[in-house]
Amino acid sequence: MQKPAICATMYTLHTARYSPVATLSIRIPEEIGEQLEKLADSTGRTRSFLALDALRRYLAQEEWQAQAVRTAVEKADSGTAKYASHDAVDHWLAGWGTDEEGDAPECK
Repeated sequence: MQKPAICATMYTLHTARYSPVATLSIRIPEEIGEQLEKLADSTGRTRSFLALDALRRYLAQEEWQAQAVRTAVEKADSGTAKYASHDAVDHWLAGWGTDEEGDAPECK
């Protein structure tokens, strides 16, 4: 049986040195809540600080990946991109780790 989720609410103090903030409530599995509490205890940080730090890191990584995809699509749509056929790449990859491993297919 799945354990019920707990609800964690992050509160951030708004002072002159911080930019305006929003409150976010999320439901997290109990085991993640326990991990968060243990890490907060061992680091002396608040759960809110740790959750915000994790969220910032996640968003930075996802934005980087989304930008990389946008850049690749723009290049593909530019008409100057070169491609190898699916069949050529599939054949090349199928040879990896075998005696028939060959060179990468030529992009045209």
